[in-house]
Amino acid sequence: MTPLHLSGGVQRSRMLRSISIHFMWNDRPMSERVEAAALSGFDLVDLWDWRAVDIETIGAVAASNGIGINGFFGNRQHSACDPNDKEAFLTEIKESIDCAVRVGARQLAIFSNAIRPGGLVLPSPALPHQTLHEALVDSVGEAAELASDAGVTLMLEPLNDVFLPGYFWTGMSSAIAVAKEVNTPQVRVAFDTFHQQLSEGRLSDNLIASLPYLGRFDVGGVPGRFEPGAGEIDFLYLRSILDEHQWDGTITFETIPSDGEFATAVNAIDRIFPSSWCGERMRAKG
Repeated sequence: MTPLHLSGGVQRSRMLRSISIHFMWNDRPMSERVEAAALSGFDLVDLWDWRAVDIETIGAVAASNGIGINGFFGNRQHSACDPNDKEAFLTEIKESIDCAVRVGARQLAIFSNAIRPGGLVLPSPALPHQTLHEALVDSVGEAAELASDAGVTLMLEPLNDVFLPGYFWTGMSSAIAVAKEVNTPQVRVAFDTFHQQLSEGRLSDNLIASLPYLGRFDVGGVPGRFEPGAGEIDFLYLRSILDEHQWDGTITFETIPSDGEFATAVNAIDRIFPSSWCGERMRAKG
Protein backbone atom coordinates (compact mmCIF):
# COMPACT_ATOMS: atom_id res chain seq x y z
CA MET A 1 0.00 0.00 0.00
CA THR A 2 1.48 3.34 -1.04
CA PRO A 3 1.75 5.82 1.88
CA LEU A 4 -0.02 9.15 1.56
CA HIS A 5 2.10 12.19 2.36
CA LEU A 6 0.70 15.11 4.34
CA SER A 7 2.10 18.38 5.62
CA GLY A 8 4.92 18.02 8.10
CA GLY A 9 6.32 14.90 6.45
CA VAL A 10 3.64 12.64 7.94
CA GLN A 11 2.81 9.51 5.93
CA ARG A 12 -0.59 7.83 5.87
CA SER A 13 -1.61 4.48 4.43
CA ARG A 14 -5.37 4.64 4.99
CA MET A 15 -8.43 6.58 3.98
CA LEU A 16 -8.22 10.13 5.26
CA ARG A 17 -10.66 11.95 7.51
CA SER A 18 -10.91 15.71 7.26
CA ILE A 19 -13.01 18.08 9.32
CA SER A 20 -14.29 21.51 8.43
CA ILE A 21 -12.98 24.05 10.91
CA HIS A 22 -15.49 26.61 9.67
CA PHE A 23 -18.13 25.03 11.93
CA MET A 24 -16.13 23.10 14.51
CA TRP A 25 -14.35 24.76 17.45
CA ASN A 26 -15.61 28.13 16.23
CA ASP A 27 -15.22 29.58 19.71
CA ARG A 28 -11.47 30.02 19.15
CA PRO A 29 -9.00 31.31 16.54
CA MET A 30 -8.42 29.30 13.38
CA SER A 31 -4.95 28.14 14.45
CA GLU A 32 -6.39 26.67 17.65
CA ARG A 33 -9.12 24.92 15.64
CA VAL A 34 -6.38 23.19 13.64
CA GLU A 35 -4.76 22.05 16.88
CA ALA A 36 -8.11 20.76 18.15
CA ALA A 37 -8.61 18.81 14.92
CA ALA A 38 -5.21 17.16 15.30
CA LEU A 39 -5.87 16.30 18.95
CA SER A 40 -9.22 14.80 17.95
CA GLY A 41 -7.54 12.40 15.53
CA PHE A 42 -8.32 13.94 12.15
CA ASP A 43 -5.81 13.74 9.31
CA LEU A 44 -6.79 16.96 7.54
CA VAL A 45 -8.77 20.18 7.90
CA ASP A 46 -11.04 21.91 5.42
CA LEU A 47 -11.93 25.58 5.41
CA TRP A 48 -13.92 27.96 3.27
CA ASP A 49 -12.47 31.15 1.81
CA TRP A 50 -8.68 31.19 2.18
CA ARG A 51 -8.61 34.94 1.54
CA ALA A 52 -10.64 35.56 4.71
CA VAL A 53 -8.16 33.84 7.05
CA ASP A 54 -4.44 33.81 7.78
CA ILE A 55 -3.84 30.83 5.53
CA GLU A 56 -0.08 30.84 5.95
CA THR A 57 -0.38 30.49 9.72
CA ILE A 58 -3.00 27.76 9.32
CA GLY A 59 -0.66 25.87 7.04
CA ALA A 60 2.25 26.21 9.45
CA VAL A 61 0.17 25.09 12.45
CA ALA A 62 -1.18 22.13 10.50
CA ALA A 63 2.34 21.05 9.56
CA SER A 64 3.62 21.41 13.12
CA ASN A 65 0.74 19.25 14.36
CA GLY A 66 1.29 16.51 11.80
CA ILE A 67 -1.87 17.05 9.76
CA GLY A 68 -2.61 18.68 6.42
CA ILE A 69 -5.00 21.06 4.72
CA ASN A 70 -7.43 19.15 2.55
CA GLY A 71 -8.90 22.10 0.68
CA PHE A 72 -10.71 25.41 0.46
CA PHE A 73 -12.65 27.52 -2.03
CA GLY A 74 -11.15 27.78 -5.49
CA ASN A 75 -13.59 30.40 -6.69
CA ARG A 76 -16.16 32.59 -5.01
CA GLN A 77 -16.17 35.93 -6.79
CA HIS A 78 -16.48 34.65 -10.35
CA SER A 79 -18.78 32.11 -12.02
CA ALA A 80 -17.59 29.09 -13.94
CA CYS A 81 -20.88 28.94 -15.85
CA ASP A 82 -20.70 32.46 -17.32
CA PRO A 83 -18.74 32.53 -20.59
CA ASN A 84 -18.18 36.28 -20.16
CA ASP A 85 -16.60 35.68 -16.75
CA LYS A 86 -14.18 32.98 -17.88
CA GLU A 87 -10.93 34.94 -17.74
CA ALA A 88 -11.68 36.37 -14.31
CA PHE A 89 -12.68 32.89 -13.11
CA LEU A 90 -9.40 31.41 -14.33
CA THR A 91 -7.42 34.20 -12.68
CA GLU A 92 -9.18 33.50 -9.40
CA ILE A 93 -8.48 29.77 -9.76
CA LYS A 94 -4.81 30.39 -10.54
CA GLU A 95 -4.46 32.48 -7.37
CA SER A 96 -6.11 29.70 -5.35
CA ILE A 97 -3.85 27.05 -6.89
CA ASP A 98 -0.80 29.13 -6.02
CA CYS A 99 -2.06 29.35 -2.44
CA ALA A 100 -2.74 25.60 -2.32
CA VAL A 101 0.82 24.89 -3.41
CA ARG A 102 2.23 27.23 -0.76
CA VAL A 103 0.38 25.58 2.11
CA GLY A 104 0.24 22.01 0.78
CA ALA A 105 -3.54 21.87 0.22
CA ARG A 106 -4.82 18.97 -1.88
CA GLN A 107 -8.16 20.16 -3.27
CA LEU A 108 -10.00 23.26 -4.44
CA ALA A 109 -13.78 23.58 -4.30
CA ILE A 110 -15.18 24.71 -7.65
CA PHE A 111 -18.58 26.41 -7.70
CA SER A 112 -20.72 26.74 -10.80
CA ASN A 113 -21.77 30.22 -9.73
CA ALA A 114 -20.15 33.00 -7.77
CA ILE A 115 -21.30 32.94 -4.14
CA ARG A 116 -20.98 36.22 -2.34
CA PRO A 117 -20.74 36.59 1.46
CA GLY A 118 -23.98 35.67 3.17
CA GLY A 119 -24.62 32.86 0.69
CA LEU A 120 -25.86 35.17 -2.06
CA VAL A 121 -25.64 33.27 -5.35
CA LEU A 122 -24.92 35.27 -8.49
CA PRO A 123 -27.56 33.93 -10.91
CA SER A 124 -26.47 32.19 -14.07
CA PRO A 125 -26.71 34.31 -17.23
CA ALA A 126 -29.93 34.00 -19.19
CA LEU A 127 -28.63 31.37 -21.59
CA PRO A 128 -29.86 27.89 -22.58
CA HIS A 129 -28.93 25.09 -20.20
CA GLN A 130 -26.66 23.47 -22.79
CA THR A 131 -24.78 26.72 -23.33
CA LEU A 132 -24.16 27.02 -19.58
CA HIS A 133 -22.99 23.41 -19.49
CA GLU A 134 -20.58 24.03 -22.37
CA ALA A 135 -19.22 27.11 -20.62
CA LEU A 136 -18.61 25.02 -17.50
CA VAL A 137 -16.80 22.32 -19.47
CA ASP A 138 -14.64 24.97 -21.13
CA SER A 139 -13.77 26.84 -17.92
CA VAL A 140 -13.25 23.73 -15.77
CA GLY A 141 -11.18 22.12 -18.52
CA GLU A 142 -8.78 25.06 -18.66
CA ALA A 143 -8.67 25.25 -14.87
CA ALA A 144 -7.80 21.55 -14.78
CA GLU A 145 -4.73 22.18 -16.92
CA LEU A 146 -3.53 24.72 -14.36
CA ALA A 147 -4.30 22.34 -11.49
CA SER A 148 -2.55 19.41 -13.14
CA ASP A 149 0.76 21.23 -13.22
CA ALA A 150 0.40 21.93 -9.49
CA GLY A 151 -0.85 18.50 -8.42
CA VAL A 152 -4.14 19.94 -7.07
CA THR A 153 -7.54 18.30 -7.59
CA LEU A 154 -10.57 20.40 -8.53
CA MET A 155 -13.70 19.30 -6.67
CA LEU A 156 -16.95 20.23 -8.43
CA GLU A 157 -19.45 21.19 -5.73
CA PRO A 158 -23.18 20.49 -6.20
CA LEU A 159 -25.11 22.49 -3.59
CA ASN A 160 -28.75 22.83 -2.57
CA ASP A 161 -31.26 25.27 -4.01
CA VAL A 162 -33.25 25.55 -0.77
CA PHE A 163 -30.80 27.92 0.86
CA LEU A 164 -28.86 28.80 -2.30
CA PRO A 165 -31.49 29.54 -4.96
CA GLY A 166 -30.13 30.19 -8.44
CA TYR A 167 -27.17 27.82 -8.14
CA PHE A 168 -26.61 25.77 -11.32
CA TRP A 169 -25.18 22.49 -9.94
CA THR A 170 -28.06 21.57 -7.63
CA GLY A 171 -27.97 17.85 -8.44
CA MET A 172 -25.13 15.41 -8.88
CA SER A 173 -25.89 14.67 -12.53
CA SER A 174 -25.04 18.15 -13.83
CA ALA A 175 -21.65 18.20 -12.09
CA ILE A 176 -20.89 14.60 -13.07
CA ALA A 177 -21.62 15.49 -16.70
CA VAL A 178 -18.91 18.17 -16.58
CA ALA A 179 -16.39 15.85 -14.89
CA LYS A 180 -17.14 13.13 -17.44
CA GLU A 181 -16.68 15.46 -20.40
CA VAL A 182 -13.50 17.10 -19.08
CA ASN A 183 -12.23 13.55 -18.45
CA THR A 184 -9.16 14.08 -16.27
CA PRO A 185 -8.22 12.78 -12.81
CA GLN A 186 -7.69 16.43 -11.78
CA VAL A 187 -11.47 16.97 -11.81
CA ARG A 188 -13.71 15.10 -9.39
CA VAL A 189 -17.07 15.70 -7.74
CA ALA A 190 -17.94 16.11 -4.07
CA PHE A 191 -21.00 14.34 -2.68
CA ASP A 192 -22.31 16.39 0.23
CA THR A 193 -25.08 14.55 2.07
CA PHE A 194 -26.54 17.76 3.49
CA HIS A 195 -26.86 19.48 0.13
CA GLN A 196 -28.01 16.38 -1.76
CA GLN A 197 -30.69 15.43 0.73
CA LEU A 198 -32.12 18.94 0.44
CA SER A 199 -31.81 19.12 -3.35
CA GLU A 200 -32.99 15.78 -4.65
CA GLY A 201 -32.86 13.05 -1.99
CA ARG A 202 -32.38 9.46 -3.25
CA LEU A 203 -28.98 9.50 -1.58
CA SER A 204 -28.19 5.85 -2.23
CA ASP A 205 -28.87 5.96 -5.97
CA ASN A 206 -27.13 9.30 -6.42
CA LEU A 207 -24.10 8.22 -4.39
CA ILE A 208 -23.68 5.07 -6.48
CA ALA A 209 -23.99 7.09 -9.70
CA SER A 210 -21.31 9.47 -8.40
CA LEU A 211 -18.72 6.87 -7.45
CA PRO A 212 -16.74 6.77 -10.73
CA TYR A 213 -16.04 10.51 -10.32
CA LEU A 214 -16.23 10.87 -6.54
CA GLY A 215 -13.26 12.56 -4.93
CA ARG A 216 -14.76 13.53 -1.59
CA PHE A 217 -17.68 12.35 0.55
CA ASP A 218 -19.00 15.15 2.78
CA VAL A 219 -20.89 14.26 5.94
CA GLY A 220 -23.53 16.63 7.26
CA GLY A 221 -26.94 15.65 8.59
CA VAL A 222 -30.42 16.90 7.79
CA PRO A 223 -31.85 18.89 9.41
CA GLY A 224 -29.29 21.31 10.76
CA ARG A 225 -26.09 19.91 9.19
CA PHE A 226 -25.62 18.10 12.49
CA GLU A 227 -23.26 15.22 13.21
CA PRO A 228 -24.00 11.75 11.79
CA GLY A 229 -26.74 9.99 13.69
CA ALA A 230 -28.53 13.18 14.77
CA GLY A 231 -30.98 13.47 11.86
CA GLU A 232 -32.87 11.64 9.15
CA ILE A 233 -29.90 10.32 7.12
CA ASP A 234 -28.77 6.73 7.70
CA PHE A 235 -25.00 7.17 7.53
CA LEU A 236 -24.25 3.55 8.39
CA TYR A 237 -26.16 2.52 5.28
CA LEU A 238 -24.30 5.06 3.13
CA ARG A 239 -21.05 3.78 4.63
CA SER A 240 -22.03 0.27 3.55
CA ILE A 241 -22.31 1.53 -0.04
CA LEU A 242 -18.77 2.89 0.15
CA ASP A 243 -17.68 -0.51 1.50
CA GLU A 244 -19.47 -2.45 -1.18
CA HIS A 245 -17.88 -0.40 -3.95
CA GLN A 246 -14.48 -0.19 -2.23
CA TRP A 247 -14.32 3.58 -2.45
CA ASP A 248 -11.25 4.97 -0.70
CA GLY A 249 -11.29 8.74 -1.15
CA THR A 250 -11.37 11.46 1.50
CA ILE A 251 -14.27 11.96 3.91
CA THR A 252 -14.88 15.48 5.14
CA PHE A 253 -17.09 16.11 8.15
CA GLU A 254 -18.82 19.44 7.63
CA THR A 255 -20.90 19.22 10.75
CA ILE A 256 -22.36 21.41 13.46
CA PRO A 257 -22.71 19.85 16.95
CA SER A 258 -26.42 19.28 17.57
CA ASP A 259 -26.14 20.27 21.23
CA GLY A 260 -23.39 22.88 20.85
CA GLU A 261 -20.78 20.55 22.36
CA PHE A 262 -17.88 19.85 20.00
CA ALA A 263 -17.20 16.51 21.71
CA THR A 264 -20.69 15.37 20.69
CA ALA A 265 -19.82 15.72 17.01
CA VAL A 266 -16.38 14.11 17.37
CA ASN A 267 -17.80 11.15 19.29
CA ALA A 268 -20.51 10.59 16.67
CA ILE A 269 -17.96 10.74 13.87
CA ASP A 270 -15.69 8.28 15.68
CA ARG A 271 -18.61 5.92 16.22
CA ILE A 272 -19.81 5.80 12.60
CA PHE A 273 -16.64 6.62 10.61
CA PRO A 274 -13.78 5.61 12.96
CA SER A 275 -10.14 5.72 11.99
CA SER A 276 -10.05 1.93 12.26
CA TRP A 277 -12.66 1.69 9.51
CA CYS A 278 -10.55 3.97 7.31
CA GLY A 279 -7.64 1.57 7.65
CA GLU A 280 -9.82 -1.47 6.97
CA ARG A 281 -11.31 0.24 3.90
CA MET A 282 -7.85 0.77 2.37
CA ARG A 283 -6.74 -2.79 3.21
CA ALA A 284 -9.89 -4.19 1.64
CA LYS A 285 -9.17 -2.39 -1.61
CA GLY A 286 -5.46 -3.18 -1.46
